[in-house]
Amino acid sequence: MNSNETVISGEAVDSTVAKNGYSRITKRLFDVFFSALGLILLAPIGALIALLIKLGDWGPVFYRQRRVGLHGKLFEILKFRTMVVNADQRGPSVTWEKDPRITFIGRILRRSKLDELPQLWNVLVGTMSFVGPRPEVPRYVDRYTPEQRQILNFKPGITDLATLVFRDEETLLHGAADVEEFYVKHCIPRKFSLNLQYAQRANLMEDILIIYETLCPYWLSIFSTYIFAQAFSLWLAYQLRYDFDVPPQEMIAMERMGLIIIPIQLVCLMWRRQIVGLLSYFDLPEIKQLFFSLSLAALIQLFIWFITNGMFMPARSIIVMDFIIAMMVIGGTRMILRLLRETQSDRNRRSEKTEVLRVGIIGAGELGTWLAHELNFRKKGNRRIEAFFDDDPDKWNRQLHGVPVVGMPECILQGAWAGKLDEVIVPMPGASSARLKQIKSILGSSNIRSRTMPSLDEILS
Repeated sequence: MNSNETVISGEAVDSTVAKNGYSRITKRLFDVFFSALGLILLAPIGALIALLIKLGDWGPVFYRQRRVGLHGKLFEILKFRTMVVNADQRGPSVTWEKDPRITFIGRILRRSKLDELPQLWNVLVGTMSFVGPRPEVPRYVDRYTPEQRQILNFKPGITDLATLVFRDEETLLHGAADVEEFYVKHCIPRKFSLNLQYAQRANLMEDILIIYETLCPYWLSIFSTYIFAQAFSLWLAYQLRYDFDVPPQEMIAMERMGLIIIPIQLVCLMWRRQIVGLLSYFDLPEIKQLFFSLSLAALIQLFIWFITNGMFMPARSIIVMDFIIAMMVIGGTRMILRLLRETQSDRNRRSEKTEVLRVGIIGAGELGTWLAHELNFRKKGNRRIEAFFDDDPDKWNRQLHGVPVVGMPECILQGAWAGKLDEVIVPMPGASSARLKQIKSILGSSNIRSRTMPSLDEILS
């Protein structure tokens, strides 16, 4: 690559934005208006950050670095300096967790993403956009494949999908034997894939959503969800206590009590690691942790009530009702999010139009019935259980999860099943080796594709 541009290979993909009804003019107007507004409104914060950086080591406030922009043209990206002076001469362009070149104030700025604020100027002058692939240094672009060079047809941005996914990139790179090599071989291809995904559905609302998720990390969304649920639970507990006619003085007391109760609950939730998880993943262990957290918070409140004679806590009935309602509201919210995630996952799977395989299961034990429940009732995967075959005569001619148990495994040899089953699964971890050999022989004679499912213990090990 020469000093001015990078040669671009591959078919240009810049037209994707226009196809989605998101023109360059609309994107540019959005960038100009909000970058100018941001520079004005955030000027006091920027001045304070500049002062702290200057007082730190009396070095320059800003860090300028040459990056590859639209169509391979070089430009200078602007950031608040977070590393020691001449840090680029003391190590690679990529930083990792606990990089000794990062200053104390620099670590705070990086964690909060405030070091990116000066890039509003890059957006205003047109070398960058709010949303677009993050620009790389020339030596990394030199190692792009011809396909990856397509990304240079997009104006670089302050944030993008890859920024969200690689929010903790420094932690990800921690421990790599060669940080730069790991970044180029594993991180850049993944970022390229994410940027192409954005290009295929680029629109104004998508940009706004990406900006919002950049400014409000996931943990903040979890905090907001829990605080809203706790405040609603406390309000409803008061309403039930006073039959939905809360006296004005009690409403004032509720607001005061909430400033004590909600932080106590949040601390207990954080202690049981309920803030770091994904809200849409909710199962029995999560329910236990939630119950333990809120129970502990309620016990703390009751203890404070007893030692202060109710001075700093509401009535004991309100504390108990608040615990019950909070458990129901938070648990219900997380269960709804889980159902939405699973429904969306099932919808995406069905949209792929994969062929549904008709399956028979040999062995109507715990593992076999669990498999039938997952595939038929919960619609997991692209298989549908048509019949069970089992050695236990007590199960014959009965149904398990709506699936008939037609008889012994030898029934598969009946000619009728040849056209009704595409596959046979054998989840029989407790069967003897002799019986498994017989079943294998039966399946070999039936000419139906088969597979043996291991036990759950074998899967886990």
